[in-house]
Amino acid sequence: MKTGKLSEQVADHAAYEQYLAELGGDDSAFRAKFREAFFHALQEQLTARQYEVLWMSEVEGLSGKEISYRLGISQSAVSRHLTRGKKRLRVLLAYNLELRNNAFA
Repeated sequence: MKTGKLSEQVADHAAYEQYLAELGGDDSAFRAKFREAFFHALQEQLTARQYEVLWMSEVEGLSGKEISYRLGISQSAVSRHLTRGKKRLRVLLAYNLELRNNAFA
C-alpha cells in the first residue's frame, strides 16, 4: 500500500472518530436533523458519480471490482471517485466540526 493512500485512510478514520465523539452527547432529534442536512450537503458538494461510488463502497460494502462492474467503469475510475469524494467529505466534516465548536464555545 502506498504511504499517501495509508495516510489518507488514517485521516479519514481520524475525522470519522472525531465526528462520532462530537455527536456522542446529542439527542436523537438533533442527530436526525443533522443527518438530513449532512446528506443534503453531500449531494450538493459531491458529483453524482462520487456520491454513488461512495454510497456503494461505504454503505453497501461493495468492493472496487463490484462497483466497477455495476457502473461499467474501470477500477481506477472507481478509485479516483472514492479518493476525490472522501477528500470532499473530509472538508465537510471539518467544516461541520468547526461550526459546531464555535456554536458551543
